[in-house]
Amino acid sequence: MTLLSLWIFAVLLRLMCRSRAALLDGAKCGSPRLGSTFDRYLRIVGGSPALYGSHPWLVSLRFRGSHFCGAAILTDCWLLTAAHCFSTSTAEFLHVVEAVVGEYDQRVVDRGEQTFDDFAQPVCLPLPGEMFPPKTPCVVAGWGRTKERGRVASIVHEVQLDLVDPATCKHILQTLRPGLQNLTVLCAGPERGGKDACQGDSGGPLLCPRADGQWVVVGITSWGKGCGRSWINNRMKPLIGRSSPAVFTSIPVFIKWLFWKGLNYSNNEAISWSITVPSGKRILLEFLKFDLENHPLCQSDHLTVFTGEGLPIGRFCGSKSPAPVLIHSNTTVLHFISDFSISGSGFSVRFRAVEADYTLGPGCGTVALFQSLATVQSPDYPLFYGDDTHCRWVIYVREGYVVKLDFTDFVLEESEGCQYDSLSVFGDFEAREQIDLQHGEHEDLDDEENPD
Repeated sequence: MTLLSLWIFAVLLRLMCRSRAALLDGAKCGSPRLGSTFDRYLRIVGGSPALYGSHPWLVSLRFRGSHFCGAAILTDCWLLTAAHCFSTSTAEFLHVVEAVVGEYDQRVVDRGEQTFDDFAQPVCLPLPGEMFPPKTPCVVAGWGRTKERGRVASIVHEVQLDLVDPATCKHILQTLRPGLQNLTVLCAGPERGGKDACQGDSGGPLLCPRADGQWVVVGITSWGKGCGRSWINNRMKPLIGRSSPAVFTSIPVFIKWLFWKGLNYSNNEAISWSITVPSGKRILLEFLKFDLENHPLCQSDHLTVFTGEGLPIGRFCGSKSPAPVLIHSNTTVLHFISDFSISGSGFSVRFRAVEADYTLGPGCGTVALFQSLATVQSPDYPLFYGDDTHCRWVIYVREGYVVKLDFTDFVLEESEGCQYDSLSVFGDFEAREQIDLQHGEHEDLDDEENPD
């Protein structure tokens, strides 16, 4: 089993890691490679032993060999846990804490725990703005007590807990802590009790499912009044008899802090992803999150999108998410490079196969065309295009040919020097070699580009 020294950073643990390349290149977050009892529609009554390998992101934090808190793997450099697990820690305590990854049965040294593999994988963080509504069936796991005054578990147990409405959560917690105002936690568990996290589960992740089956850490096990008690009519009970659902630190509330504290990609990275969709389909790339080192020409850290044949479509950098990219092909390659200094929190790109007649929305984006004959239109043509529209078409033809543009209709806002609405034609994908610039109203414009 892997014993890793660590550095405490509030709810983040910084590990003495070797490299992020293996994780970024080979591992997919939130997707157990082995069998799992997880199912969006499965109801686990009271909790039960988890299948071996079904929680590859779960970590056991130990002091002198004894488990005291859980944690979750974010990368091979960072773990996520509860701050209160280390609230009274001394320097001596920190020097002897062990983070054991790939653990299942604490009585047995399991195979395959040394590196990222089937038994040790990262969990997904929520994307900015990603929401999981009340009653979403989520899962918490750990080696905590299986009943309120019971013994800690030897093997991983899991239980399904549905998310509680935030207003209800705040109301219940105010029956225990009347001065509570700002809610930085979330609640999960049935009002009648019977299912809960307990002592020893602190620091472990609360996981909710995405539609594609990935599991996202939305909370970190924090506290609760009792274990599995009913919190029906809480305010009517004497203070000593009141209970609560399971209470978790809300990860969406702290997601910006998490990235600011160091969840950045490494310097000197070079990673490629090849994407293929069924023949006859097109590829749509949507940028959900984007934070790379900025440079006017994207010559430092950057993400480049290529055709399957290696022709560049677009190069992106900075902290503003690029507009969608529609590729009129069923193959593409994404290549990410970081230089020797300054990094960001990275990017998340979603791709999907779309039909051949798919068009981008009114805000437009980048369209890569490879046909020998095609029609390009402004958004909503022949209706008016919208304000703040930025459309980009990348056109490739076979070697030895030129691109001829025939304008059958052209009506843009008139302005001196094309300072407002305009159409530019360039001879390179980086938009440095301008061939033409047009605005206003024209008929039968012809433009030719040099051979590609």
